[in-house]
Amino acid sequence: MLIPLRCVVCGAPDVLLCGSCFGELAPAPPLLPPPGADGARALFVYDEVGSSVIGALKYGGAHRLVRRLGPALASIAPAGAEAITWTPAAPANRRRRGYDQGELLAREVARRLGVPCRRLLARGRDQPQTARGRSGRAAGPRLRCRPPVPARVLVIDDVLTTGSTLAAAARHLRSGGATRVEVMAVAWTPPPAFDG
Repeated sequence: MLIPLRCVVCGAPDVLLCGSCFGELAPAPPLLPPPGADGARALFVYDEVGSSVIGALKYGGAHRLVRRLGPALASIAPAGAEAITWTPAAPANRRRRGYDQGELLAREVARRLGVPCRRLLARGRDQPQTARGRSGRAAGPRLRCRPPVPARVLVIDDVLTTGSTLAAAARHLRSGGATRVEVMAVAWTPPPAFDG
């Protein structure tokens, strides 16, 4: 049985992300890199439209969105990476989804840029970031480095919120020998407005 293809945002038929909704994704502003990273970029803002795209990619089984998001990510990628890697999903999430969206994105970006994609980070058995409280998220996931690590690495993630996951990735890659670590995410979550 074939399931009809529909835009994950507006429901338009025959496409996973229609041109109109893709055009409504608000570009992310220039970003401050998380601690340990040399640069940070994101494709779009995690707002109402952006959250629909990320939700479909992470929770809706819409892994084919990578074919649309990967080229767009590659177009904003910094030059000079010797390898592209990703922040691995929590093992339970990977099993439940049947894929790691970070890995799929990294492989697509690497293919587009002609740069090797390597599994340079491994994740311990810990809770997903989304299941943690604020202090747990700030500590970042339990990662370890898988050497050998080249000098210049680009790390891909799906969402940049607190920056703790990408900071942990940068820290481990530097301990493994990287001298330059840049990070890139599909979506960036703006900090909450201060009502003070």
